[in-house]
Order: sequence, then structure tokens, then C-alpha cells
Amino acid sequence: MALDLKEKLKDLRGADCSFIDEARRTGRELKVGQTRFVAASEFQSEKSYKKAMSKKGRMMYHFHLCCENNEVFKTQIRELDEKLSAKGLCLDRFGISIDPAMALPADIREKNKKGGALYFAGQEDWDMLGMSEKMQPHLGDNMIGSPASYEIVQNALKAGVTTIGNVSQFFGYEYPEFSDVDARTRSTLQAMAVMAENVDAGTLIHSNLDDGYGDKAADLGLLIGCALLEKYLVEDLMGAKIAHSYGDMFFSPEKRLIFLSALKTAHKGDLTGSMVFTNKLGRNSADIERNTPHLCMSVLCDMAGQYVYQTGHAIATMANQGLTTDVTTDEVVRTLEYAKELEAYIPDVVSLIDFDKIDRRAKEVYDRGEMFFESTLEVLSDHIDIDNPYAVLSALKRVGIGNLTDALGRMDRDSIIADYNLFEHDH
Repeated sequence: MALDLKEKLKDLRGADCSFIDEARRTGRELKVGQTRFVAASEFQSEKSYKKAMSKKGRMMYHFHLCCENNEVFKTQIRELDEKLSAKGLCLDRFGISIDPAMALPADIREKNKKGGALYFAGQEDWDMLGMSEKMQPHLGDNMIGSPASYEIVQNALKAGVTTIGNVSQFFGYEYPEFSDVDARTRSTLQAMAVMAENVDAGTLIHSNLDDGYGDKAADLGLLIGCALLEKYLVEDLMGAKIAHSYGDMFFSPEKRLIFLSALKTAHKGDLTGSMVFTNKLGRNSADIERNTPHLCMSVLCDMAGQYVYQTGHAIATMANQGLTTDVTTDEVVRTLEYAKELEAYIPDVVSLIDFDKIDRRAKEVYDRGEMFFESTLEVLSDHIDIDNPYAVLSALKRVGIGNLTDALGRMDRDSIIADYNLFEHDH
């Protein structure tokens, strides 16, 4: 398809970025809080903890909690701390679902409250996220990339949450309650600026690549290309650090490893990942116990990947019934016990995998991603200043990632088709 960009981008050349300077000042003045998890450790931040554990070869784990309200959250955290201590287990980090209304500006937030998830009325509610000594909190959905990005990233940092996303949702999510895309773009960049000013405190901007581009990147190379665009914007233009995540839409164990190798190449080896998600494709909702194989396949494969590539990703576990408020703390602990049992098999599993072949295919994936990335910047450079972060982010949103991949990412016979597209085609 042809890209008609002249009209879409006509007002972006020479775009003013002074609003980012104000956010940088705010970031320098902000005091990043400390969670009980970090305080109880010997490390200054979650990032330094992750790098140390990865270097030691210790597997790290992640679980996503779905809590109906703040009180349920507090109860579950207390229960998990007790049960993990009793069993001598370590669940390094957890994500949490927040009310989508938190993504909206404060003046329209209350009237758009959905319920059934965490809602933060004030800083004390944000601060409760750091109450566990056994797990570090992570914030993904409806944070950076949302209309309220600038405000809520400050709340999260003050609470000691330093890995915050999900920037890919800027491209994959829309907020019908707030249609001012320009304001959302500015807020997103201001949030990135605050994170950039606190890199020394271990801040990482999380991006779940499957979430933002799962239905827009037809193959793994294009998905790497999307990661390179994000890395260019977040790191090269804004000075922050990005933590790329994947796994939701990866059914194939081989593709999980190929993508991890390609992702490490994309980061030139300097990658501290957030988490690798458990495969969601083909999960059974009628007979949930049949989902155990999905968990075990993902966990064992991702363990092998961390054993070899040491990218700092925590390995996500998921209860058989998925991401619902019905999951009990006993089920959280049980999935972690499965993972710990599988650790004994890692050396033998690694010895059976041809990682030279994995890396060769990964190099092809990376090269294709780099080609898409460079083609995108070349096309945009005819219309905007590609060193201007506001112009780049705004242009990518206006043009649409799907339109860019369609126009610039023609597949060839060696392209590795994304599992999401295969699954959709077969079902």
C-alpha cells in the first residue's frame, strides 16, 4: 500500500518540545520511593536486583494479580507473604490490574470508574503497592501511553514502583472517554521524561510487544522492528531505558527462543527485561485443568532462554483459569511450585537445544526488523525531524503501526510468521 503522509504530518515539522523540559525538571525534583521488597534486599532498585540475579543464573518469577478492590489486594499480599515464607519460595515480582479510569485525567476519572480492579484515590493508595517484603510491584496496563501518563507515573515512582508500562499500548489502545490524541501524546512524553531523569534509580519503561503490535506485525521480524522504533524513541531521543516483554502470543517454543535471541541483539546485549508472559493462545476455558501444559511449556522454554541469554526477564506463571479475580493465593503459590520443580530439568533441556540454529534464525529476524525500522525512519524523515521526540511519537500514532508494517514490511519465504496470525487463520 502507498503511504500518503504529507497531509497527516504537515504540522509536525519544527514541532515545539519545550513541554518536555518542564517534565524533566519535575523528574529531577521527584523523590523515588522505596518498596518494602527493595528495602529488605541488599540492592538499591529492582533493576539492580534483576541484573544481579540474572548474572547468578537464578530464575526470577512474575505473577499477575487481579483483585476486585484495594482491600482484597491488601489481604492477598499479606497471605502471599505468609505462604511464600512458609514454603521458602520467592515470587520476585507481581503485576496488578488497575481500573482503566486511572488512565484518564483526574477531572473525569471518578465518573468513568469501572470497578472490579484497584482504584487509587490518593497517594496512600499508590503506596500500598509496596507493602510486600517478598515481591516487587509492576504496573503495566493503563499507565505510560495513557492520557494521564504524566500524573500517574509520578504517583507510581513515589510509591517505589520503578518498572512501569505499557508504552506499546499508546499504539494499541484507545480511550473513547478522552479523544484528545495530542494531549495524550504530550502526557506520554512527559512521563518518559520523568522516567529518564530517574534512570539512576532503576527506572524501566515496560513494553509488552504482543499487546501493542500483536495484530499489526505479521512476522517476528516486524515485531523486532516495532521494538527498535520504541527503543529509538525511549532511549535515543528521551534518554530513558526500555524493558521489552513478549510471550502472550507465542505458541511455539522455538519462536519464543528465537525472539529472545533477536531481542537481545536489538538491545546490543544491554537488556534488562521485565517479564516473559505465559502463552495464552489455545488456552482452554471449558476444562481449565488442561491449561497446565501451556504453563509448563512456556516456563520450561523461558527458563532455558534465561539460562543461556541472561536478559533479566522474570518468568511469568499463570493459574489455569487465567487472569481473573477468582484466582486464589493458593493457586498463585501452586503455579510457582510447578516452576520450581521444572528448574531441575533446565541443564538437560538446554543441552538438547541447538542454540546456534536459534541464533542464526534470530539474526535473520533481527535483520528484517532493522530493515523495517530504518525504512520507517527514512519515510518519516521526508516529512518530520526524526530527532524530535514529539514529532516521531505523533507521526507514528497518526500514520498507524499497522499501515507502516503493511506498506514497508512485505514478507518473504524466510519470514517467521507470528503465532497470533497463524492461530487466527486456523481458528
